[in-house]
Amino acid sequence: MPTSQDLLPELETACENLLWRSEADYPFEVVVLLLDQQSFTVETLLDNGDYPDNTPVTVVSLDDFFKQALVERAWFDSRELKRVERYRNLRDLLETTLENLQVYRLGEVEIDVYILGGTEDSQVIGVKTQTVET
Repeated sequence: MPTSQDLLPELETACENLLWRSEADYPFEVVVLLLDQQSFTVETLLDNGDYPDNTPVTVVSLDDFFKQALVERAWFDSRELKRVERYRNLRDLLETTLENLQVYRLGEVEIDVYILGGTEDSQVIGVKTQTVET
């Protein structure tokens, strides 16, 4: 498992110009929380992002989050196939380099999505995007 310093450039490359597709498309951004794994909770995530205490939070698996995005459809052109491959690469990078990996969905309709885990140096890092679900 790499340290946060080792992983950050890889995450930045994997996220570069990658949009999460929903009713509106949003970029992936690298997130580094200034907490260690032992002190990380959903409440600290809400505090860190200045969310109200009553913000709905759902935790889903990495596979559930990426499930539909990783399906190659017969009608996909080369650009769409490349995007599926980039989603796979990001998922694989997160899955193989972070421990205690979780996907946190914060809010309703316009949902902030944090995919976070721990590094060898106990830093909480990952990526963030948004999804719109009406």
